[in-house]
Amino acid sequence: MMKFFTVLFLFITVTVFSQNRYELSDEGKDKLYLSDSITNLAKAGKITDRPMVVVDGITHRYADLEKERLALSKIEIAKIIALQKQTGINIFGKSGEPGVLIVTTNRNSYYKPTQEVKQESLPQNFKN
Repeated sequence: MMKFFTVLFLFITVTVFSQNRYELSDEGKDKLYLSDSITNLAKAGKITDRPMVVVDGITHRYADLEKERLALSKIEIAKIIALQKQTGINIFGKSGEPGVLIVTTNRNSYYKPTQEVKQESLPQNFKN
């Protein structure tokens, strides 16, 4: 019985620790949006619970996320696509073996700064 609880504790610890690597910069439930998506896709057998995450073309391997967090919030996510194992391997090599999650953001349109130039007419009596 003690062995069961030890195994259960280790499983929960590893699951929670791996989920932390995929936390977003949001607060509350939104913070776990990506990690919950990964958990659901892993349960469906599409990826593992430690996939590589590619955000707008920038790869983040599971091991990399121990040192750095994803600078991403839920509102920025436009689309999430899970690549099949073989497709991930074909594109990313061995790093794609645990699965690849392609995250497309709306940063290019929503967060793109717009510069507005107003041209004012000079007063009639202005001379160079």
